[in-house]
This record gives sequence, C-alpha cells and structure tokens, in this order.
Amino acid sequence: MMSKLLHTEYYDVNGFAGPEFYTADGLDIRLILQRFQTFMKEHHSDREDRFLKREGRLLFLSYLRPIINGRGFEFKEPNVADERRMDIVVTYRQKRYVIELKIWRGHVYHQKGLRQLSDYLDTYSLKEGWLLIYDFNKNKEYRQEQITFGDKQIFAVWV
Repeated sequence: MMSKLLHTEYYDVNGFAGPEFYTADGLDIRLILQRFQTFMKEHHSDREDRFLKREGRLLFLSYLRPIINGRGFEFKEPNVADERRMDIVVTYRQKRYVIELKIWRGHVYHQKGLRQLSDYLDTYSLKEGWLLIYDFNKNKEYRQEQITFGDKQIFAVWV
C-alpha cells in the first residue's frame, strides 16, 4: 500500500486537483482562477458579501491549498522591497506567481491596482501576473480579461 501511495501523483490521492491544473513547468494559474470563478458563481450568495469583503483572501487560499498540496507554497502578504506587501505569492517548481486581490471600485481604482501589480512583478522580474477582483455590485458580471499593462501580461477574473 505504501509503495502504491509513493508512486501515485498527489492529485490522484486527494481527488480534488486533477492534472489539468499543472503544466510541464508549473501551475496553470489562469485555469485555477477560472475554476475559482465558476465555484464562486455556483455557490455565492449576496448574504455572504460582508464575509467576502473581509475574508476573500482566506477563501481563495482555501481553494488553492489542495491544488498545491504540499508540492508548493503560498504566502499571504509577504514583504517586498520598500516594505510593500503583496497579497498572495505562490511558489511551485522554482517559479513564482503573484496574485493581487482587489475589490471592484471602478475603473480608476482598477488602473491603480494594475499599476500596483505591475510594480510587484518588477520586484521579481516577472512579466506575467494575476488579478482576482471581488465585485459586490448587484448587476455584476462574472468575467475574465487578458490585459496588457506596459510590458506585463495580466489575467484578471471578476467574482
């Protein structure tokens, strides 16, 4: 039994995170965010908005943990240059993934969030980042957008 466990991929053991979340060199963060968006669309209720405003990061990290499943690490609010704090940094197979979480407060605030994420990416010399946006508007749209911001590629998901 131990031999079988040692030769089984982690996703086969926990049944949660199938192989589609992994690439040859790391994680498919885009797919993880898309699946999280689907999860939120299926399970979210307006009564939970108060919780989400305060604990959205905890909810996403709880979703992410079984996917990483001991083969990587997630850090919340790590300090970087100039004592700035990123929201979430994931390390997996020698790669870093920077995920910024924001509450939707309109286009101007959104541009500030993109600038902030771009600056964080510069800290790690990365060209790709991810933005998870919690939208509490009554007529919100669950949408996704690939954004070119300067020399960065940012994939944004609204939940």
